[in-house]
Amino acid sequence: MKKFFFVGFFFSYLYVFSQTEEEEAILDSVLDEFFSSDSLLVDLPKTNYLYTNFSFDESVFFAGRDFDINQFGFTPSISYMRGQNFFVSLGSAYFSELDPKWDFVSISSGYSLFLDQNEKLSLTGIYSRIFFADNTAELNPNRLSASLALYKNSLRLRGSAGYLFGGSTAFYTTLSCSYEISIFENDRREMSFNPQLSFLMSEQTISEQIASGFFNTQIMEREVFDLINTQTSLPIQLDSGNWDFQLSYNINLPKALANESNLNPTGYFSFSIGYFSTL
Repeated sequence: MKKFFFVGFFFSYLYVFSQTEEEEAILDSVLDEFFSSDSLLVDLPKTNYLYTNFSFDESVFFAGRDFDINQFGFTPSISYMRGQNFFVSLGSAYFSELDPKWDFVSISSGYSLFLDQNEKLSLTGIYSRIFFADNTAELNPNRLSASLALYKNSLRLRGSAGYLFGGSTAFYTTLSCSYEISIFENDRREMSFNPQLSFLMSEQTISEQIASGFFNTQIMEREVFDLINTQTSLPIQLDSGNWDFQLSYNINLPKALANESNLNPTGYFSFSIGYFSTL
């Protein structure tokens, strides 16, 4: 007889990954503005600028799972970018039902470059240091990640991989694709609909309890790498001068793992506002 179950730090790992998802949202806001700033009429290679952002989620989920925690969250951040390459970002996150509510502060630094002359294919490397309010030993305060993005007309494809370390180390990858549909555009404002589909895959440690006979039981641990969540996002974005606003409805389709069952889809609204300024 074989029975599967996850070791105790698995749920701590999902908790940790919720933090990295929030941080990814911060950095995605930076990078999206970074690669779509043509309308701002600045000479990007020679300009230093700041991007401030505030995002609000009416519900917060952990890799698509709610764990019966009904809470909202918001994430403020500020980022400095030098030219088209180097950036530093400072962000934090507030979760209404956690104690303490201000859950972490993150400092990230990265470098982006285009790999082709048409500036359609970009590579970004990021190091992040996360300072958690919770001192649980399994939490990973360090993250290294790299992403490859392709921009072709209105289509954007992106793949990223990250390594979390300093606690219970873990590896994850994400794949996403989005398509921009223009609603209207003039000299001052632009509104668009940007549906996105993304997949989250991660490493987990699973213990196998193997019993043969009545008294002989062995426990063996192994690492597995599997899809844990699929998310569809339906955002409407408005760009007005140096301001940008986004309202999105997001749907999570979590995949049940070895010890999980009856995982229901989850949905929530999110809103963000950002401001871009040159220095």
